[in-house]
Amino acid sequence: MKRLGPVSLIIRFLNIPLFLLTCLLAHYIAMADNPGQPTGINAALTSAGVNRSQLAFAIKQVPENERAGMIFLIENMPQRDLTTLSGAYLVSNVNLAYSAWRTSPWKSYVPTDILLNDILPYANLTEDRDESRAMLQEKCEPLITGASTAGEAAQRLNKNIYDLFNVHYSTKRNRADQNPTESIASGLASCSGLSILLVDACRSVGIPARVAGTPLWTNMSGNHTWVEIYDHGWHFVGASEPDSKGLDHSWFTQNAAEAVKTDPVHAIYAVSYLKTGLSFPLVWAPGATYVNAVNVTDRYAAQGLVLKHGDTRLFVKVIGEGGQRIAMPITVSNKLVPGKTLQGVSKNESADQNEYASFDIPSTGSYTVEIDDKSDIITVPFKPSRLLRQTLVIDLKSPSVTRSLKVSVASRLTQEATAYFTASPELQAQWTFPAVDDKLLLTDEPEIRQVVWTAFQAAPIHQQQLSDYQTNQVTFEQYLSPYVVREVGTRPKNGWPLFIAMHGGGGAPKSLNDSQWVIMQTHYKDHPELGGYKYLALRAPNDTWNGFYDVYVYPLIVNLINEFLVNGDVDPDKVFIMGYSHGGYGAFAIGPKEPDRFAAIHASAGAPTDGETTAKTLRNTVFSCMVGQYDTMYDRLSRDQAFAKQVQALKGTRTDIYPVTVDEEMGYEHGNLPDRDKIVDMYPNIRNPIPQELTWLMTDTVITDFFWLRTDTPAKTEEIDAMCKNNTVSITTTPNVTSATLLLDCRLVDFSKPITVTVDGTPVNATFRPNLRTLCETMQRRGDPGLAFTAELKVK
Repeated sequence: MKRLGPVSLIIRFLNIPLFLLTCLLAHYIAMADNPGQPTGINAALTSAGVNRSQLAFAIKQVPENERAGMIFLIENMPQRDLTTLSGAYLVSNVNLAYSAWRTSPWKSYVPTDILLNDILPYANLTEDRDESRAMLQEKCEPLITGASTAGEAAQRLNKNIYDLFNVHYSTKRNRADQNPTESIASGLASCSGLSILLVDACRSVGIPARVAGTPLWTNMSGNHTWVEIYDHGWHFVGASEPDSKGLDHSWFTQNAAEAVKTDPVHAIYAVSYLKTGLSFPLVWAPGATYVNAVNVTDRYAAQGLVLKHGDTRLFVKVIGEGGQRIAMPITVSNKLVPGKTLQGVSKNESADQNEYASFDIPSTGSYTVEIDDKSDIITVPFKPSRLLRQTLVIDLKSPSVTRSLKVSVASRLTQEATAYFTASPELQAQWTFPAVDDKLLLTDEPEIRQVVWTAFQAAPIHQQQLSDYQTNQVTFEQYLSPYVVREVGTRPKNGWPLFIAMHGGGGAPKSLNDSQWVIMQTHYKDHPELGGYKYLALRAPNDTWNGFYDVYVYPLIVNLINEFLVNGDVDPDKVFIMGYSHGGYGAFAIGPKEPDRFAAIHASAGAPTDGETTAKTLRNTVFSCMVGQYDTMYDRLSRDQAFAKQVQALKGTRTDIYPVTVDEEMGYEHGNLPDRDKIVDMYPNIRNPIPQELTWLMTDTVITDFFWLRTDTPAKTEEIDAMCKNNTVSITTTPNVTSATLLLDCRLVDFSKPITVTVDGTPVNATFRPNLRTLCETMQRRGDPGLAFTAELKVK
């Protein structure tokens, strides 16, 4: 190139803006003995090695009024680009950049240094260099038509380009530093990828833009990247997070205001193409120091929102299936300030990982955080500390959250369940519930169970039962047993515990059995200090020797319990049965046959009956027996001792099964055993209606249900052993068992995961789908909310 004098140089460039003329003058004045290029360019070209010719071609090929821009790019180019980028690539980018800038309405107030540093560059961070500028320009120009300022145009792009290109935030993106081509191809991008796309889109239409970010917020929640737009000064915007308030508004405003300028980890940086001597910190590439930066923390400090004295900022994140964030309406209320609530929406996976719903609340008092989950309301209590920032993470699958169905949903389910309960058996056999109800069981089973139970209690199908309850009697077929009941103490919050006490006598005149019944009405002492219970003294239905242990007794006892569950405000998990002498024999028969009904069972001065009593079924139920040292009539003592040995053999070395005790009282005969305070021992026990291990040895032909097992054809000596753990159910039977039904619900298994079933070692193909009909069927059959289930499988 022929060296020009100053006058010729000025004349030659009279047709370009003065600031470009100034840039070119500066470069040409710097020429020394090496004609052709300024010294800064010489260094860059030398570093380019074999790629020098491509860079030289780029400088030569661009129009002279764009050459200053090309020189700027090459002088500040990182080594990775000096050795790889083609001249044609650089020329195309520079031509497109200048063309967009020249036609922009904001051209007049974009300084030269901003033009060079924040419109011309072809890249931002460590992303692979791509050729997307022309495509972006073509797609973005129509979006900004009519925009008069760079800020207005940038906000239009931020609002529209992500849907236009179908690119959205996701932690499943291929890499953090994706270029526009990669993000558009996958449709997924991190906050860095989204920011790169927005910056490149802005630059393609002549808007000065750059990437900004922090390695770590001061609240330690993570790093973040966003975009800065130049419009009479720098302004920030969240990429793919347009704010209706305009620039300089975002969810991270307060986070950014708390950045620390002097702390490299907590400062805020903006990318600079111009070499500054400061590197932009890259979380995904800590070793890459070629991305230049400027520390812009001071500007963000002024943007912070100031909390009122004594307030705290509560951040709420909601987690659903698979640990994924869910967008759900949130209400925060202080129970001491009724009517005053704060509302917001949690963020899902399309939002940045560090973005939360936030609420400014006083740091004193107790709060309730409610989540509207379409069908129900999830409630979590929150008590703040005096920290300025606090985060509440709500996992919807956590047992700590409380769910309550919406009134409208509960009302609909009540109507549907009531209709089923009042239908004829023929109609019930053909009954179907809406599919949406079955789906609700996957997330709201406990609440729906309670709704169905309440509907069952209120259904107009208990007239005979109510009549019996009001006249203090229980019936089964032709059998009738009167009872006397009284309340002791005050009602516990979950309802009254019920103690059923059975008298002595048996095969004796009616007058004797009546007198024994009267004695039983006060035999067991009252203990109101325990917390309250109902004490029921039951009269045997006849005066035979086995009045409390014959086939009619077992359904009679079930009817008695159900009578009180429906009408007597009784806690289903706090039902107890006990008896003395003739009543003790009854406890020895009823308890092992129906252990799923009781929290604890006690027998005094009684003994097991051959063929009617087995210890095997007491694997999970508290059972106690008291017998006198000299109570040898009818082999009571020896039978009880043999029973104790049988229990010990069943236990083996385990301590977590068969909670059975046999107490031999020294010096006592049949009467006056020291058992009158037995309620004190029994009261703390709570029934477990869904134990993981079951042993069901059948001793009659009338008991068809046993915890979560059922058979339509029970028979003596048939035995089923079952275990349900970790979504695996194994059933082992004796050869004489022909069929059984397995009943499950969310208390036993996780329906969102595979459930494996084996019967006698053979896998069974089983698909479990919770359904409202099964819940209603089992609720009606058992009359007990704890023994109602939502899914069943009949197995051979």
